[in-house]
Amino acid sequence: MSGSVRSNVALLVLTVGAILCGALGFAGLGETASNILLFVGCALALLALFTLAIRLPLRGGGSRWSALVGNAPIVVAAVAAVFGANMALYRHDVHFDVSREGRNTPPQQLTDVIAQLRTPLALTYFYNASDANAIAVRDLVQTASRNHPLLAFRAIDLDKEPGLARDLGVRAYNTAVLQADDRKILVENVIDPARIGYAALRVLRKRVETVCFVTGHGETFRPLPSHFHFSHVETLKGHETPGAGDVLETAPEQLDRLLLALDQIGFEMRELVTATASSIPPDCSAVADIGPRTAFAADEAALLGDYVRGGGRLLLLIDPLSQLDGDFERLLLKPVGLSSQAMIVIDPLNHFRTDADKVAVPYYPPHPITKRLALTVFPQARPIAVAQPPSGVSLIVLAASSQDSYLRSPKSAPAVTERDTTNTRRSAQPLAVALEGSWPEASPGKRFRLVVAGTSKFASNEYFPYVSNGELSLAMLRWLAEDDATPSVAPQTFKLPEIVLTSSQMRDTFIVLEALLPLSTALFGVAMWWRRR
Repeated sequence: MSGSVRSNVALLVLTVGAILCGALGFAGLGETASNILLFVGCALALLALFTLAIRLPLRGGGSRWSALVGNAPIVVAAVAAVFGANMALYRHDVHFDVSREGRNTPPQQLTDVIAQLRTPLALTYFYNASDANAIAVRDLVQTASRNHPLLAFRAIDLDKEPGLARDLGVRAYNTAVLQADDRKILVENVIDPARIGYAALRVLRKRVETVCFVTGHGETFRPLPSHFHFSHVETLKGHETPGAGDVLETAPEQLDRLLLALDQIGFEMRELVTATASSIPPDCSAVADIGPRTAFAADEAALLGDYVRGGGRLLLLIDPLSQLDGDFERLLLKPVGLSSQAMIVIDPLNHFRTDADKVAVPYYPPHPITKRLALTVFPQARPIAVAQPPSGVSLIVLAASSQDSYLRSPKSAPAVTERDTTNTRRSAQPLAVALEGSWPEASPGKRFRLVVAGTSKFASNEYFPYVSNGELSLAMLRWLAEDDATPSVAPQTFKLPEIVLTSSQMRDTFIVLEALLPLSTALFGVAMWWRRR
């Protein structure tokens, strides 16, 4: 192949690549993906122009004036192309971080809040110029705040502006002051930019949402303690990023991680003893019953039934051992077409690690609760049977098992083998549902919201950090409380990051790494030997 042909092929590839990247960049794939595609498209277009430019002669034929007239449009076109490319790259710039620990990348909690800003936010950071961690926070916030007109960020050396710091109430180094409308929050000793993201959520909140947790039936809720116990694990990132190696030490069945996540975004939590309550407090934005064990009395079931009938918001996370018979099921589940068996869903296709009773859900329908979710894990979940909802009630299945799943008794689930399930009926089982609308025979103007899930363990300390379980738990409560005015961010799990794969993903990874990769290496080696012999 001659040099001119290769040059033409390269030019064609660059042009087609630039056109495809530009078209995909405007296809609505999300801000980050669009910026990356447009950045690549601009780079390919510049390379194509460079390839064309090197073909131009240094000087055209004819007189000097004719050469000047011929070169002038080329110079103008080149200047216009460079100017347009720089404008395009500035408007669609992409942040690249090649450090091993990602130390130059702002945390997702901060970037998500800034990207979803709808109202102006002022952030002033009074830092210590001799503190390397404070300098890193300043640089990361500056990186995250680029090209965001609603965020006004100032980084001020406290030693140089003590008067301004005193006027704002700042008394210590590394203090972040966040202001939105007439609300102000001070966060002291900030050396982790993720804390600024959570503080921004709190200052942007115009009203305080309160979640009332039902107790008295074996639920694991306890009021948020005044302090928690943390341990530290030495990691590569932990040496460079403050708090990266901190691990929260809690009982696996408790809800401390969920309560911490709610507290970080500005929610308040309260205990609700339904056995002694005459009504649900009006300041409860949502009521949550997580993991009941014993049965509800008739008056308690009637209390919750009257609450949702009057337009309440209720979260029910039930377990296979939860007692739902009687008034509870009659007043809260059956009126909207729901029921549940005291069974456990076994999914041999999509499950967590090697435990088939820990169902992994990788796909979801479009819904405000599921729009940010990746993989979630539902350990030992009971099925939620769904019938046709009554008129005026909309129902959506948020999560379901695969078509290969089947049901087993909670007592026999760990001992059942695949051989014993040959003739067992298999079908997809709903694991979590969301309903809203007007309760049957209730006032049409009072719209309720209800979320029912077949396990409470995904919200517990043990499973809250895994993949998107924490985001699912928060998203359910935020949707129930109609908290859609503030940005949505991932909660801090205070646990070392892990790679979580389903059984099929583990199998595919094993096949690629242990079978296909060695075989392909051997085949390419044989092919090369055969060609050179």
